[in-house]
Amino acid sequence: MYLLNSKASEYMIRAMVYLSSQRNREGYIMVKEISEKTDIPQPFLSKIFQDLAKTTWIQSKKGKNGGVKLVGDTKKISLLDIIQFSGGAIEKDKCIFGHKECGAKYECSLHGKCDRLKNEIHEFLSNTTIEDFSKKWDFGINQSIINT
Repeated sequence: MYLLNSKASEYMIRAMVYLSSQRNREGYIMVKEISEKTDIPQPFLSKIFQDLAKTTWIQSKKGKNGGVKLVGDTKKISLLDIIQFSGGAIEKDKCIFGHKECGAKYECSLHGKCDRLKNEIHEFLSNTTIEDFSKKWDFGINQSIINT
């Protein structure tokens, strides 16, 4: 189905939302701080930021006073953009009941309803930006994005 089906997707969204919530801060934010505030293991987070540094979304700086900062327009970065960048699969065409033929020649009894649901989820992920999400996130409480 259409879920955050990888830790990389979940962690990348949490990291980007945290950076968005700290956008008014001067300078770079240390990876250690982001790790603590988002409950993401620091080694995993470092790898995420290495990947994100290849985008126009963040800048990273090594050394003293180094870290990462958000430079992309958070109104233009959707949750779907991040999921796709992280390699998270959007399994829109897969039957949620596991029927291999569903949708091609055969449609299971809930195919139409499931398609509508998957389309709504796709629309939500496409239209929900990092800015939208960061307004509702409380980083005082470490929580899983999936449970939000």
